[in-house]
Formats: sequence, C-alpha cells, structure tokens
Amino acid sequence: MTTTTNNRFAHTYTLLRKALPDEPAWVSELRDEAFENFRALGLPTVKHEEWRWTNLKRIADTDFVPAEPAEVSEEQLAPYLIEGADEIRLVFVNGHFAAGLSKSPALPDGLVIQPISRVLGSDEGLQVKLGRFAEPTPPFVALNTALFTDGAYIRAGNSLPVEAPIHILYVSTDSDQPAMSSPRTLVLAGESSELRVVESFIGLGVKPRFVNSVTEIVAKGNANVRHVKLLRETDGTSHVSWNELNVERDANVVSHSINLDAGLARNDVHAVLAAEGANCTLNGLVLGRDSQHFDNHIVVDHVRPHGTSNQLYRAVVDDKSRSVFAGKVIVRQGADGTDAQQQNNNLLLSDDAKVDTKPQLEIYTDDVKCSHGATSGQLDPEAIFFLRCRGLDETHARNLLTYAFANDVIEHIRIDPVRIALEKIMTERFAGLLGE
Repeated sequence: MTTTTNNRFAHTYTLLRKALPDEPAWVSELRDEAFENFRALGLPTVKHEEWRWTNLKRIADTDFVPAEPAEVSEEQLAPYLIEGADEIRLVFVNGHFAAGLSKSPALPDGLVIQPISRVLGSDEGLQVKLGRFAEPTPPFVALNTALFTDGAYIRAGNSLPVEAPIHILYVSTDSDQPAMSSPRTLVLAGESSELRVVESFIGLGVKPRFVNSVTEIVAKGNANVRHVKLLRETDGTSHVSWNELNVERDANVVSHSINLDAGLARNDVHAVLAAEGANCTLNGLVLGRDSQHFDNHIVVDHVRPHGTSNQLYRAVVDDKSRSVFAGKVIVRQGADGTDAQQQNNNLLLSDDAKVDTKPQLEIYTDDVKCSHGATSGQLDPEAIFFLRCRGLDETHARNLLTYAFANDVIEHIRIDPVRIALEKIMTERFAGLLGE
C-alpha cells in the first residue's frame, strides 16, 4: 500500500476515534493493535497471489470518511424484509443501530440479541470472543476491527432451539462524501443449540461507498447453525467481507453466500473444523451483470478427525461482469476420516463475461475422501433446442435453463421464507419465466 493510501485510512481512523463515545479500555486496545496491524500489512494488490484477480484501485484511490447515521423509512426497508417470517430483526444504517426499524419480541431465557454497542462493557462473553476467531491479521479484518462502530451480538445458551430467523440488516445510504462503514457480527451458539441467522447487506442510493464487514460464528458441541448472507448493494459499493466459522465437536454450520448486486465484492470464508466430527456446508451463488465483479475465496481447514465439508458455488455472469472462485480444503495431519467435497460451476451468458476458478486440495494425512471440480461454459444448445421443440421461444428457454442452474444453490437453503423470497427475485431477474 502506498504512503498516500496509508494516510487516507489513518485519517479515517482518527476521525472515527474522535466521534466514538467512551469505550472500555480493552476495546480501545483492540482497535489500536488492529490498526497497527493494518498499517504494517497495507492494502493487498494484484501482486499478492490471493488477490491477483481483483484490483482494489477504487478503494485505494478514494478518501473515505466514517459513515454517519441517516434516516431510512420503513417503506424503503420493506422490500428487503423476509415475508412470511416472524423474524427477530436488528437494523443498522451506515453502521449505526436503528432502534426504530428493529424488531425484538420477548426472547427466551438464554438468548441474547443486542447491538454490540449496548453490551461492550457488560457482557464478558463478548470481551472474550470478539476478535479471537477472526484475528486482525488479514488486512481487511484488521481494518474492520479498528473501525467498527456497531453490529449484531447473538448468544444462544446450551440446548436452546431458536426457530424464528434472526435477521440482521446492514443498510448503506448516500453521503455527501464517499463513506465507509464497518459492520461486525458475532454469533455464539451454545452446545446443542439451534440458530437461523440471516445477514442482509443493502444499498440505497447511487453514490460511492465502502462496506467492510466481519462475521464470526462459533458453534459449540452439537450446535446447529444455519446462516445466509444476502448481498444486495449498489453498483457504487465496494464490499469486502470476512466470514469466520469455528465448528466444534459434532456441530453443524451451513452458510450460504448469495451475491445479487454490488459494484465490487470480495467475500472471504474461513471455516475451521476444530474438533472431531465437525461439519460444515458452504454454498454460494453469484448473479453478475454489467461490469460487476464478485470474488469468493474459501478456506476449509480440517483440523481433527471425521469431519465433513461440502462446497457448492455457482456463478451466472452476463454482459462484462466477472466472477472469481478460489476454494481451498486443508486436511491436517491426524484428521483421518475426513470427507471433503468441493464443486464450482459457472455459466457465461455473454462473450465478454469472465470467470476465474481455482479449486485446491492440501492433504497431509491418509484415510480421507476428498474431491474437487470446476466447470465453466455457456448454455447447452441441445437443451435449448429441446425446450424450443416443446413450445418455448429461445428467450424463455434460455431463461428457464439459467434459472434452473442458479436455483440448484437456492434450493439448499433451509430457511423457507428466505428461499421463497430468493426464488421470486430470480424469477424477476430472468425475465420471461412469468410469460412476460
């Protein structure tokens, strides 16, 4: 990172620290340490192997100020809510908690759902866990740790099933200057608990902005966590996220990353199967158009024996959009009995669309069952011909095949109202499925 870019973020950090209220000493120390890490690391460039397909010039060359609170109406928020779900809802606008838009019914004993800002000084679990799993060593994790203003804190006690989806909405709005927000989510699922968590990242307006988010999910023994991230930003948004999963003995975490809109998006998922019998499923979908750029990097680290992991990522890219997939499975020495499957499939709808894919396996033990694969191509002419022979015109045939390709990811979402809403969005995106 150049000195100029370094100074830009140092200025952002100074502005934020002046605006923040008094915080516990441990938070200030965490911020300062994280920002020093960021200074030392700098922004990655295309010269770094993990970033060689994603140019961050639009971030590096912009002077960002901390995003300030803004008014958002219920009407503006309505299209992004989960219809048909009795959801628990936390809303943050430009990184600041919006109590008037949030919805928190009476919660069962053992369940805590709060903005992080409200429990920084009172919840020992937060102090012990925040930043412990997503350590501030990758540059954007360090930057988030230094600059976060607020976010969602969810803690479920042992043996507590929570049926209602917990919906966290991070909304970004236009500002007079390019603004940056750094939302933070921490989910702690106790032993044998069950949680359904949905994160929606929403963009309102058209002006440039930068959203840098970090999510930490910790699943204790035999816990079951279903997680969905919905990216519905604007073309003016640069979105960078880090999703850290720590899965303990016989626990199961299923996480879906659904990329619908953003100008530039980089999603890192780092899953550690930290104990015997840990399981995780990571699915993702990219729907790219215009000149959008989506980069998904996944690392699944099998540390202990008899863990299972499954990855299914699909991308549909049109116009001049681009999708990147880099998935790595690591099987450590001693992690015998590991079963790890990884698949990336890509559909290009135009000659100018681009896909880069890099599936990887690193195996340091025997007695494992691991596979990976990747495909990229266009719609099958024979399948289009088959549908046209049955009365569909070419547009309807192409749209139906595209829908089926993408829906193979959506149908795995086991939070029914979310899956139904996404099927509706895809139907509208692929015009012609409703006979229009």
